[in-house]
Amino acid sequence: MSKYGSLFERLADIPATRNQFDDEAAITLSVANHLAKMLSTRAGSVQTLPDYGLPDLNDLNLSLHDSLQQSRIAIERFVELYEPRLSEVRVVTLPRTHDPLNLSFSIEGMIEVDGIKREVSFGASLNGSGQVKINKRY
Repeated sequence: MSKYGSLFERLADIPATRNQFDDEAAITLSVANHLAKMLSTRAGSVQTLPDYGLPDLNDLNLSLHDSLQQSRIAIERFVELYEPRLSEVRVVTLPRTHDPLNLSFSIEGMIEVDGIKREVSFGASLNGSGQVKINKRY
């Protein structure tokens, strides 16, 4: 597998930075960048893929527990479908902060690097405006 899984990442990359990371770090960074873009996309905003994107999680008219559960399931299904480098995906709701519009999840799974599957975990923070921050969890 190429260090960068995305065609657009390879086209935009400066050749000197490609070797800056080892394969695992480069693939993990690429997956994290893709997850951030994916999770910031709203359902229905991509004309060629009507199922691409997440529903507006602020519009769920459910109890807090049910909203978190539906959000977790939607994220898990979306990642399984549109991020093929991440397998055995599991999304876990993280404890809530003081801001009721922020949601935090752990996205866990396996990536394959040089024929070896390795565990990886990302933290995803979704704010009330729909922006997502992804960071690798250790």
